[in-house]
Amino acid sequence: QLSTSRPSPERVPSPEEQEWAGPEALCPGWLEDEAPDGEAPGHSGDPECATHAYERLQSALGQEGLPPTLDCSAEPRTGFGPLDVTVCILGCPTAFLPVLLEGGTRCPDAMVLCLSPTWASRVPSETSPGAWTLLLSRGVSFKVGGHSALETFVPPRRANYVTGTFAPGDPEGGWAGELARDLDCPTGGSVPLARRLEDTLLARCVLAAGANLPVPPTLAFVLGARGDLPAQPAAPGVRLVRLEDPQGQQSLVQEE
Repeated sequence: QLSTSRPSPERVPSPEEQEWAGPEALCPGWLEDEAPDGEAPGHSGDPECATHAYERLQSALGQEGLPPTLDCSAEPRTGFGPLDVTVCILGCPTAFLPVLLEGGTRCPDAMVLCLSPTWASRVPSETSPGAWTLLLSRGVSFKVGGHSALETFVPPRRANYVTGTFAPGDPEGGWAGELARDLDCPTGGSVPLARRLEDTLLARCVLAAGANLPVPPTLAFVLGARGDLPAQPAAPGVRLVRLEDPQGQQSLVQEE
């Protein structure tokens, strides 16, 4: 829980002074057809992705009684080098809001939220052959007292640690997972890892067979090969029934 007794060095803008960061501020150049330098995941450039995420962030900040994000994108931030700490959060702003707020209090300006794939690019790593460096051209940085600012970085700011929304079912999971793939810095997850952790059947097989932990009695009907699952798990309480084709196998399902 954050302490509100600590004074903030920044003045909170009034609603009249606060400018909403519209589509052009969130995705500058989104009407252009040119692709950014370096490798970036496929994206239409439509600003709705960033705009919707930005609105969700403002709603979450308002619910916590925190000031809205200040649009500072017109004055680029400079001077960030490879040794500066940059913790990049990709995707959904609400899932990591407590982390962003606490990080902004403990290490102001180090936490940077990336709301769109157009805000970042991947370039070949100079230190790790075959890996990529994630560079942020803009982001929402968090400061003491729950203050946040939409900022641009010139030159682009290098990420030292990357995590985000990698859940396969999340709308942001696709581009966030692509940006975080094969980076030269530590990452807090990946799409394949999230897919495995959210697979209830695989988790029960690992817990029962690998860790010898009790799991609820499980009867699972599996379509296809599912090579990630054992042929017949030596796990008490877990039974796999493989169906090559669900059609015409009602009797087998009934029997099991």
